[in-house]
Parts: sequence; structure tokens; C-alpha cells
Amino acid sequence: MTPQMIVVLAFAVRALLPGDGDGAGAPSQPSQEAQALQARYEPESREVTNWRREAMDALEPKPVVAMAALLKAERPFVTRCVKLNNYWCIKSARWNGELATDSEGHVGFASADHGADAAATLLRRYYLEFNRKSALDIVRRWAPAECNVATGIGGIAVLAVRGIGGTVRAQYLASRRKKGGAVRYTAKAGPGGRPGRVSMVIPMVPKTPQYRVPSIAEGMGEKPKPSRPQAIARRKPVKEPAVTASAVPKPSQKMQVAAACPSEEQRHRNYAGRMVEGLGLKPTDDLKLFAEDGTPQPNLTHVMLAMSAFELGVLRASPELVEEAIERATARLKDRMKVEERKADLSQRPAQSVER
Repeated sequence: MTPQMIVVLAFAVRALLPGDGDGAGAPSQPSQEAQALQARYEPESREVTNWRREAMDALEPKPVVAMAALLKAERPFVTRCVKLNNYWCIKSARWNGELATDSEGHVGFASADHGADAAATLLRRYYLEFNRKSALDIVRRWAPAECNVATGIGGIAVLAVRGIGGTVRAQYLASRRKKGGAVRYTAKAGPGGRPGRVSMVIPMVPKTPQYRVPSIAEGMGEKPKPSRPQAIARRKPVKEPAVTASAVPKPSQKMQVAAACPSEEQRHRNYAGRMVEGLGLKPTDDLKLFAEDGTPQPNLTHVMLAMSAFELGVLRASPELVEEAIERATARLKDRMKVEERKADLSQRPAQSVER
């Protein structure tokens, strides 16, 4: 069977798909908006019920999508984010169209359009609000190191653990410690594939400060949380500041992270290289995604397509899906600008009447 025949078969059978899990079809097909409203998240299979229909409209290449959606040939083509209508593997932040999240926080969207809108919005926030202009800067936050590295207290150590106190062994020792004692944390790091060990002894005081480790941007992350130096001073003087998930690592800390997890640093560089491929830019150059007023620039389409392809592997978002999402983002921006202009005009009218 040729690829062309597969595509024809795909679109022929697609008309018979009611909602990919809703049982027998209705006499007339509902609109796309109605289908999105009918979609639901299935926690057992970790998928949104309409993902096959959405994939056939919004993903490429079509022959592979047809096999995956209609012939149930999901492996190895279909990743979990495809089944979530989330082609950029975005995590929860109360997005429009967000149905639920999986065990790792990835969002199940009611439609592929909602997922594309969220991706465009998140990139805009990274670029304009958090000043992450280059591909490497964006990727290091978008797809953080999976080995969960965290710079140690004051740069003393780099731990490849889920977080201080986050391991079963650490919790067991903490429960068994004596008053005024200490807990020893030991972590394994595997640069080069060979395990190494990093140990750290932390004195356990009545209120030991907690240290968080970086994770992917839940709630779109990065907004610095207000520090409360007075509250810290009442516990016990701590010379080193706590490392938070929203903190941007210093250059020396980035070097430590790269040394502790070299495979993840290479993954980031591969990801960034895919984003700038064909743009004539380096991974550390300004991507020029948005103008200062928030207007999307031509490079945004290329970057969104490249990011989707990297996240999904064999499949990728279609140019139509991305372009329509950017058009909606531009329209929303223009509407906001009109509202702001009206507010500014109304605020000036009383002053003009007084002058007269």
C-alpha cells in the first residue's frame, strides 16, 4: 500500500471516528469546538479520548499518522504527548483547554489548537518576560535536565538526587536520627556511564531550611518568589541562599550542572541546534521570536515546528497548526492593544474637559 493510498484511507475512515472512545457515532458529525468540549482525559491509559482525530488533522507525516491513528500501530511512533494533544510537552499552568495532567504534570489538552496556543504563549513569556532570547536559554528551562541535578549549598556539591530529603534512604535516616544529630545524604551520578558517589552531611536542626531543585516550568515558572530574610534569621543564620526552582543559575553553577550531567547538556545543545537549523543562527544567538510590543516574528513558526519535532520524534506539528496558533496570538495582542488605547483615551478626557 502506497503512502498516498494510506492518506486517502485515513481521511475516509476519519469521517467514521466519533470521538475515539465515545462509542457509536452520531448521525451528523459535530463541529471541532463541540468535539473539544466532548473530549476527556482517561487516567488509566493516560490519553485524551480524541487524540487520534486531532493527530490526523494536526500532525505530520500523514502516512505515519494514519497508521498510528487508524491501524493502532502506535509504537514507536506515538509518544505520550501525542496522546495528550500536547505536541510541545507543556506542563500544567491552568491553560485554556487544559483537561487534566498525567503523573509527571504534562497537560492533556481538549484539542491540538489549545496545545499550540499554550506553546506560543509560553515562548512569548520566556522571550519577553524572562529575557530568554537564545535557543539554549529557552531549552534549559523548557526541557530541564532529567537527571535532576541541583547545585549544592554554596556550591559545595552537586547532587544527582530528586532533592535533599527526597530519597527513601534519606527519609529513613531522618526518621531515625537523634536529637541534634545529622543526616548523611549520598547520591550516585553517572557521567560517562560509570557511577560515582557524592556524599553530604547536613546537621539537623529543629527547622532545617528546605532546598528545592529545578523542574520543568509548572505554572510557567521563573517568577522570582519574594524572599523573607527576617523569617530565615529567626530560625538559624544561614550564610548561603536557598536554591529555588525559579532561580537562574550563575555561570559557575551552570558549569557544575554540565559537569555532573554531561549527557543532558548535550541533549540541550542538540535541541537548541534543531531550533536554529536553517535560520543562520547559533544556539546562543537571539532567536528574534517577538518584537518589543509582543508581535510574533517570522522565526517563531520555524522554532515552534522544530521544537515539536524534537519533542515528538517521528511525528511533528503541521505548519497549519502552528501558523493558525500564531494568527490567534496576534489577534489577541491587537485586541489588548485596542483596549489599552481606549483606557488611555478615557483617562485623558477629564483633563481635556477641565482645560476647556
